[in-house]
Amino acid sequence: MEGFRTPPRASPRRLSIALLLTALMPGLGHVYCGRARAGLSVWAAVLLLFVALTVAWARWLFVPVLPLVVLAAAWTALQLVLVFDLARTVRAEGATYRLRPLNHGLTYLAVFLGLGVLPVGGTLVYLSVTRVASVEVAGYAMFPRLLPGDRLLIDRQGFAAAPPQPGELVVVDWADRPQPGVGRVIATAGNTVHVRDGRPVIDGGTLERTAVEQMRVARFGPDDAARLAALDGYVEQRGDRAYVVTYARRRPLIEDPPPVTLRDDEVFVLGDNRDAALEARAFGRVSLDRVLGRPRYIWASFDAEGDPRGGRVGLAVR
Repeated sequence: MEGFRTPPRASPRRLSIALLLTALMPGLGHVYCGRARAGLSVWAAVLLLFVALTVAWARWLFVPVLPLVVLAAAWTALQLVLVFDLARTVRAEGATYRLRPLNHGLTYLAVFLGLGVLPVGGTLVYLSVTRVASVEVAGYAMFPRLLPGDRLLIDRQGFAAAPPQPGELVVVDWADRPQPGVGRVIATAGNTVHVRDGRPVIDGGTLERTAVEQMRVARFGPDDAARLAALDGYVEQRGDRAYVVTYARRRPLIEDPPPVTLRDDEVFVLGDNRDAALEARAFGRVSLDRVLGRPRYIWASFDAEGDPRGGRVGLAVR
């Protein structure tokens, strides 16, 4: 008969497939069950929340240990709600479900790639290229503030508004070292710097320092405690910034580096563990284009055996 149309073929919905799809992308399981509007609404809400949280994180670049726990709980709760809703839908309509044009594997793939992978992956790639990086601490030049095996979150735009100032920490791409390192700026353009017996002398004046009676390493082990016990600590003052520096009680025989006068595009960087920094040659004049950014937080840490130091995650680096 003219105008007769064959009804869509019945195809029961499988809860296992719906759950797998919703685990890949919240809402995709609802698309599979024919509830495209509800599924896309769920994903739009999740995507907007992801964008808002990403913008906030990129603004402050914190390691949100507690917020991550809250988000994990919220994510679990969302998944449970979706699971119960999908189970109810499949029980009510799944056995007699009739296929629709959207019920095609390529449709699910297109939705997953176009609305899921592309915006989320693109955002993460953009942040990794323009805003965020990571560096691993390799030596003891910044001990006890930083330990070998600490992984640091770097703000690439930390000095976009102004160059680093004396007393600030920077991540440096050393020209003669295989990987970047962390150090403290102790002098800037026009200063003449001479390191004598491990103490910086800026334009002829030795930086003021006050002895520290007790030092500690946050979340450290026995080996770090023994290393710390062999050091003397001081609070060094550079302008309006104060920070703790350390020196070995039995100083190694290290020849003083020659004095240097910094050009307009240079800073002088030196590790807080002065003897270790000098011995490892983790110091010197650095061109501003080799300053990779500002270290912000420890996002992971592993000891020499590869065991995680969970307690150090989230520690601020200042």
